[in-house]
Amino acid sequence: MKRLRALCWVLPALGLAVACAGLSGREPVASEEERSAYAAALVPLASNPKEATRRLEAFVAAHPESALVDDATLRLAELARGRSDLAAAARYYRQVVVEHPRGDRADSARLALARLELSRGNRAAADSLLHPMRLTRLSPEERQQAYRAYADLATDPGDRLRWLVRVRAGESGAEAVVRVDAEIDHAMLEMDAAALARAAAEVGPDPPAGRLLLRATELELQAGDFERAERTLERASRLPLVPEDASRLRSLEARVQLRSSALAAGVAVQEALPTLEQASRRGGAATRGAAGTLGLVLPLSGRLARFGEESLQGVLLAAGVFGSDGDGRRVRVLIRDSAGDPQRAALAVAELAANPDVVGIVGPLLSAESEAAAAAAAAVGVPLVSLAARDEAAPDGSQVFRVRAVPREEVALVVDHAMGELGAHRFAILYPRDAYGRGLRRLFWEAVEERGGTITAVASYDPTLTDFGGPIRSLLGYDLLGAAEKEVLAKREQMRSKARRLPQAQAAGLLEKARALTGPDGAPLPPILDFDAIFVPESHEKVVLIAPQLAFHDAGRMRLLGTGSWNHPDLVAIGGDHVEGARFTAGFFAESPHSIVQQFAAAYEEAYGSPPVDFAAQAYDAANLLLVQLARGFSTREAVREGLLEVEAAPGVTGVLSFAGAPRKRPLLLGVDHGRIVELE
Repeated sequence: MKRLRALCWVLPALGLAVACAGLSGREPVASEEERSAYAAALVPLASNPKEATRRLEAFVAAHPESALVDDATLRLAELARGRSDLAAAARYYRQVVVEHPRGDRADSARLALARLELSRGNRAAADSLLHPMRLTRLSPEERQQAYRAYADLATDPGDRLRWLVRVRAGESGAEAVVRVDAEIDHAMLEMDAAALARAAAEVGPDPPAGRLLLRATELELQAGDFERAERTLERASRLPLVPEDASRLRSLEARVQLRSSALAAGVAVQEALPTLEQASRRGGAATRGAAGTLGLVLPLSGRLARFGEESLQGVLLAAGVFGSDGDGRRVRVLIRDSAGDPQRAALAVAELAANPDVVGIVGPLLSAESEAAAAAAAAVGVPLVSLAARDEAAPDGSQVFRVRAVPREEVALVVDHAMGELGAHRFAILYPRDAYGRGLRRLFWEAVEERGGTITAVASYDPTLTDFGGPIRSLLGYDLLGAAEKEVLAKREQMRSKARRLPQAQAAGLLEKARALTGPDGAPLPPILDFDAIFVPESHEKVVLIAPQLAFHDAGRMRLLGTGSWNHPDLVAIGGDHVEGARFTAGFFAESPHSIVQQFAAAYEEAYGSPPVDFAAQAYDAANLLLVQLARGFSTREAVREGLLEVEAAPGVTGVLSFAGAPRKRPLLLGVDHGRIVELE
């Protein structure tokens, strides 16, 4: 250090004062002439970028040693980028970085060049530029851009989350915060509970620390670590939470309370199965080398023959009949036709079981024939993987393993998502007065209350209806009106009608006055939207009629919730904007991004020349359950049965299955996003 100071005293005498100033950390100062010339070059910047470019280039050529050269070069880069000349922009940015590494514009140039390289997909170059960058030298806006660049470059989910938290803190618009929150949620999905808790501690007391702890609580509950989950949840409750997370907190508190009550009563508690994304990280069904004989009972004639044929194709694909992958599977499939008749299904099971080589049977499809087949399977001691959606498929359920989700599992998934992810806490139910509608109403109501939610409105309708105005008006409180309220409503409708004939500005004012009208006692007028979402247990054909009528009665902005019967292209083709944001379950989704689904869909289409459907996918998963046991070397019925009872959180193309303790299925969760049906988990 002494030598450096001495050198700085000597250099001025040699006419090298500028060099010494650089060594001491002081930046050279531009002369008055240079400042005037630079200001003149910037004059046409806004009105004539081409002239500004010419003047800036002339300034750099005339004053190559000026302290303002890096500023001018950075301006030239921005102008080049503005005219989409990215090569010239990169050249100018790099010139600032290389020729003026200690200048006050070097870090801005590094950031801009790194972002440009990122846009080109050159991650290595971007990383080398950002690594030595000094954040303290950047403006607040540039620091926000730097945080975004660091987040985009991060490969570790924890690192990405930490940079996203900084991005979130710098956002001012509500929509931008929502977008960043979605990215944070995605990063959280790849982190375990311990990593989430550490990240929450690093974030501090501000959002999204609470959300990180809520996610950690969910994972701890899934792992059965109830004591840790309670402690984590208590930490989350002391932190500020956005409204959606506050509702999620209440839902988790209800789950913890339910668990505590169940334990006090000596009842076993089962936590939710993992998502397909989480379960499939271990890979799909391991059927390599499977060898043995399976039985198959399906309705291959009669009115359900088409569905039986689709199921048959799924089983044959799983068994490797086409020999496309060469993985050593040597599987025989013995096929029997049930024709949809319970008695024939039971006889088919007995006939197949008479063959000692048959270690397990797949099928049938219908509830009635599956019940008869299950009884026959129990009588002869052969494992039966049923394709029907029934919980109680046989007197001795230990021989029967279902692959389809039952309604209570569909409802539980939708309610968990609505309360945990969407922040919904109050619900309405609009249902048909038939066995299906009443059953789903009961299941949904129970699921909501078990999780600490509330049902605030219920309405039903004749299932033959196509005009749902009456039940919708009942749901929205119109049935509770007296004469005075009806008079005010008539006035409101007159104001709305008049607004349609006025210019836009005047119409907006009149509509605002119409919305402000209240009843004689000051109470709000219908529609009374005292709920966050509406559950409609219906087919997609009815939903596309109901959704527009909800909008007509001013309830169109409500979130719609449904079950697997909604999963059809016509839901969005006909429902349009009225079903945007809807959430529902599915037994199979061919457009799923998960690799095990994509591989199945590709193999099916190659084998049969058409995309796979639900029945084929369910049968494919059913066959794979048995094939996995054969691949493990199990060659007896009892060994196969015991192997099936050990299945826990197994990923399939139709969701996640578990038979450990009790049969359980986590179906797929879909939603409508920007006019498309997408998978959400």
